[in-house]
Amino acid sequence: PRGHESADDRHVEMEEPLRRGPLQVRSFIPNDIPVVASIVREALRENYPTSLYLDIHKWWRDGFLIADLDGRPVGFLAAIVSAEAPARVLMFAVAAGFRDRGIGTQLMNTFLSTCANRGMRRVELEVRRSNLGGIKFYQRYGFEIGFVLPSFYTDGEDGYKMFKMFKTL
Repeated sequence: PRGHESADDRHVEMEEPLRRGPLQVRSFIPNDIPVVASIVREALRENYPTSLYLDIHKWWRDGFLIADLDGRPVGFLAAIVSAEAPARVLMFAVAAGFRDRGIGTQLMNTFLSTCANRGMRRVELEVRRSNLGGIKFYQRYGFEIGFVLPSFYTDGEDGYKMFKMFKTL
């Protein structure tokens, strides 16, 4: 996802080896904000106010998921949904020291299962054009590139709008 970018402000506590404890995907709680904000700064190269995380949590509690390893967040997926619109992934990232270990896969599997169980027909997201690893990750889940979003990110980088359609029975 967008969390595959690297940044210079990594936090040492995020780079320790994966422990053997079980990974749990759970709902976001407000106490997660400091760690989620740190992952956002490092992985997504963005800096958002605390109120944004609380608003996302209010908009769709089932869509704000935390990957928790031994009691601490190591990744997250934040999405919203409205009555007429598809689910939209707003942010998705795994801390630098924990990538390529299946954590993003578990988050995405849980999220897409939630969407399917709710009868949603479509999920959309945005991804940096430079995030080739993220684009490939999303394509493995059936997301397709829809169109370019010029200067979408705060640093001026273009993005892609990607869509996934659920099969209807």
